[in-house]
Amino acid sequence: MSTSASSSSASMPTLRAAGIDTRRFSSEPLLLRLDVATHAFYQGLADSRDRKMMELAASTANVNVLTRPAGKKEFKKYNQPGEDETTRNVRLKYQLREDNLAQMGAFDPQWGLRWLFSYVALTDMPGIGSDGAGRFVDLVERWLEALAAAGIHEIADELPGLRQTIAAARDELPCALSVSEKLPGRFNAACSLLFAGALRTTYVDAHQPRWVLRLRARDGAPGTAAAAALPEGLGHEGAAPMSVADAQEYVSGIVAPDARCTSSGAVDLRVKGIGPAAEDSGLAQVRVRVFDRQAMEDKGDELVLRLEHDAAAELRVGFVIEATLHALDGDVHYIDLVTLVWPSYAPLDFVDLF
Repeated sequence: MSTSASSSSASMPTLRAAGIDTRRFSSEPLLLRLDVATHAFYQGLADSRDRKMMELAASTANVNVLTRPAGKKEFKKYNQPGEDETTRNVRLKYQLREDNLAQMGAFDPQWGLRWLFSYVALTDMPGIGSDGAGRFVDLVERWLEALAAAGIHEIADELPGLRQTIAAARDELPCALSVSEKLPGRFNAACSLLFAGALRTTYVDAHQPRWVLRLRARDGAPGTAAAAALPEGLGHEGAAPMSVADAQEYVSGIVAPDARCTSSGAVDLRVKGIGPAAEDSGLAQVRVRVFDRQAMEDKGDELVLRLEHDAAAELRVGFVIEATLHALDGDVHYIDLVTLVWPSYAPLDFVDLF
């Protein structure tokens, strides 16, 4: 792979080997070079799914493959003999756009890739699924390789680190999507059904899984009459509905029926370890600590969550579960209202959605 501005230039590698930054010799703004190389890659995509994904991914690099700062007529004349004024105007448009972007932050491919494989993939691509996640990672890898091959040194220089993020995303992104659909799991859902906690409010009631609302309405729980009208469904976790009696049996031997519940509200829980099944339940034990986004560090003591094995198998150390945390007597903790599961590489100091 050539990382020089021109594959026919013999002097470029020598200059770079001497420690001279060849980027300063380019008369084209970085944004223009990204735009041209990205459009060439986009035009070569035959599959409509890839094109849709690319339209979203490119915007992370502030390159819109559908609209451009310069028009088609300008690009037809760009860099052509006798079209010096058009060439200058195109470069000026991109330079002005790049200068405006520079006022908001620095160009950081590593951060942008982590953002793309966390925030963009998890929140802007509904229904992508585990299979789509793998396809998305492969597409972005091909795009970055194309940018480097086009002589964009700002990307080529970062490729080793970018490949590490790609490797992590190839493993973690499908798992994060899959486990998000399986949480909170039946044990946590049973606890949510049985124990009110300090957060039992109309707001929390309204955001319970549909099957929990429906069962609580059937059992005469106050404030849930409207739930009886909910259509049949299992809720996002896909677990079969359980009655109050089923829930009591499920947690029997782990939680006392009259246990008190204290709720801490929505928190970020960073996975610290995934242990073997507990003897009292057969459920996997997941060790977590509360994660402080402002300080970007864990705080407090280590807590243990209980999860079914199919969900625990897809967790990774470093994942951050965004959920509501509850504490029961006997040092038992459970979660509900799971919002998202972030991969370990997610730049959470910049992600504050809720």
